[in-house]
Amino acid sequence: MKSLRAYRFVNLYLPVMLEQTLSTVSTMLGTMLVSGLGTAVSAGIGMVDQINFVFMNILTCIATGITAIVSQCVGKGDIKKAQECANHSITISIYASIIISIFLIIFRVPLLNILFGKAEQAVLDSASIYLFFTSISLPFLTLFNVFTGIRRATGDNLSPLIGAFLSNIFYVIITIFCIKVLKLGISSVGYGLLASRLISSSILQFFVYFKPRILKMPKPTIKINFSILKPVLDIAIPNSIDGIIFNGGKLLVQVFMSGMGTAALSANTICNSISNFIQLPGKTFQVTCVPSTGNAYGSGDMQKTKKVMLSQTLCANISQLIMNVIFYIFCGKIYLLYTNDPQVLEYSHNLINSFLILSPIFWATSFMTPSALRATGDAKFTMNISVTSLFIFRIFFSWLLGVYFNYGIYGIWVGMYIDWIFRSTFYFSRIFSKKWHTKNI
Repeated sequence: MKSLRAYRFVNLYLPVMLEQTLSTVSTMLGTMLVSGLGTAVSAGIGMVDQINFVFMNILTCIATGITAIVSQCVGKGDIKKAQECANHSITISIYASIIISIFLIIFRVPLLNILFGKAEQAVLDSASIYLFFTSISLPFLTLFNVFTGIRRATGDNLSPLIGAFLSNIFYVIITIFCIKVLKLGISSVGYGLLASRLISSSILQFFVYFKPRILKMPKPTIKINFSILKPVLDIAIPNSIDGIIFNGGKLLVQVFMSGMGTAALSANTICNSISNFIQLPGKTFQVTCVPSTGNAYGSGDMQKTKKVMLSQTLCANISQLIMNVIFYIFCGKIYLLYTNDPQVLEYSHNLINSFLILSPIFWATSFMTPSALRATGDAKFTMNISVTSLFIFRIFFSWLLGVYFNYGIYGIWVGMYIDWIFRSTFYFSRIFSKKWHTKNI
């Protein structure tokens, strides 16, 4: 029995880990290549990423909701309901992504000027070009996330891996070709991103509709039945509000940084890129905990669900610690591959070292544990804690330390760590309560 559980765990975890690694490494390579074009380009990408996080969250939450509900329905044995929820989720994702994409394309310049008017003009010009490409490709990324959520909910992690593998190969090849041969500057990463998202969504669409696993999907519907979507939206809406406010808060923090100089903005972009790589084990558990928790919850076994959440949290912390030690020993100065600017290097060195110390303790319980709680439908609680922590800790302390006391980028990151500590305390203790036991399906 233990060997069977171990096999299922490895079968679930490894494909997701490989997929996350491919995506993160290819993004890092793209950031390294673009960083070679100057700190203004690197800073512009960092600013746009914060804007994209706000809007992408709305769409990602639908994928999270459908993963949780389909896995619950599969655990319960209600395949028909799972198919209906998945079908309508695809439709609403298409509509929402197109609306957001059009909005960002039309208003990208005034939006950047309002938020980051203090930044240098070269930074704003780079950000405008990059935001145009990310906006065009947004519907394809949305479909990839939704299709991936459907497949993972049915126990398939191989097709998302195939999609990620092929799309990231094209991303790197096209980006390098556009930078080195066509000399297109920041547009190079835009073309690479657009091609990779189109390819990944097409591959996953093929698997969902032509290689069904458990769910045999009907033809896409044009009309949306919100009564069918209610279980999905009960998770997606609070999660979306949570994410919008959280990423909106991070965007506000980015506004604080826009007056701290291009070197600080560039270092922040580089450190975010590196930290995404360091977080690979934790982010993998953040993905796998949703279908595994949702399936256990759908079976009606609350004790089993609790054990799943605790084991996933423990494994995430341990794997994150191992990753950080390995990274420190072998890759501690990887930021040298991004830039040779002395000030940017100094910022990056100090920020990454602080991250290596604190992330194994607090990151998993701050971001993986709430994902597991959402899989049980406990989305309102996670939203309330996230919003409270954001305003009281991350935004306030980022302003207090980074702006008022003039600690700059260091004060911004300390505010982030204080936010982690608060979230961890409440999310982890929530697992031991019975308030998430209420059934949603």
